[in-house]
Amino acid sequence: MPMPDINKRIKAVVFDLDDTLVSEYEFIVSGYRYMSLRLAGRLGYDPREIEDRMWELTKEKYAYVFNRLFDSYGVSYSDEELKELIAEYRNHPADLQFYPDGYPALKGLKDRGMLTGIISDGDPARQRNKIRSAIKGLPEPDTVSARILGGYGIGSERTESDNRLALLEEDEKKRETDYWFDEIILNDEFGGPQYRKPDPHGYREMARRLGIDPSEMIYVGDNPSKDFHIAAELPIRTARIIRENGIYNDREYLDGIRETWHLESLTDILDIADKTGGGMP
Repeated sequence: MPMPDINKRIKAVVFDLDDTLVSEYEFIVSGYRYMSLRLAGRLGYDPREIEDRMWELTKEKYAYVFNRLFDSYGVSYSDEELKELIAEYRNHPADLQFYPDGYPALKGLKDRGMLTGIISDGDPARQRNKIRSAIKGLPEPDTVSARILGGYGIGSERTESDNRLALLEEDEKKRETDYWFDEIILNDEFGGPQYRKPDPHGYREMARRLGIDPSEMIYVGDNPSKDFHIAAELPIRTARIIRENGIYNDREYLDGIRETWHLESLTDILDIADKTGGGMP
């Protein structure tokens, strides 16, 4: 097993997504509320009753909630309908924000010249939906504001067509994502669930894309069963955050491999970075 040097300079902090940067529980809350409105006409029940029923089913188990929901009402459904509902759930206009310590941690890292990224498992459409939704809730970075005001300053007239303006605004959103995260890797996009953590492929690819050695990276996660095992493969240092309502709080450590640091708040990563002279030269 490689032995990472805990005092080596840190150049990048890479985050898990669910229950590290955003609450998986809050995404489910948002999705169930949206889908209960969507299904009210189809099932013939009040949306609140449908939402409560989905939570009852989730307490039993999370998997196949829509199948079991229809079954509980004695309503028939097709495989195609289920696929459409699942896709709609994953892509619903999520009402999701970063945890309160997310913004000060990200801003502090950027102020220090650190590289940042996300490595996450799960359906890519769903994960990107979460990231887009959460970033919308962040204060606009100065670099993005300057680009917008440079094109459409106060008192200026917009002479571009609506389509052109829409493209520019979408481009700004993309650049804002790029500002907060230099790279985003969703492991399923490599070819399926076999690339999910603890598989090292995503970590190696992140280091390559950022142009750093794995030993110059910290990975911040919450799940003991997969987020910290990378230390057995690569000299990556890790940090664990435990969230209230975190889905994986009680999981066992895979092969007993624990995190390098425990965080009370994501902002603790700033002190770690400072102690190692973090940031790019």
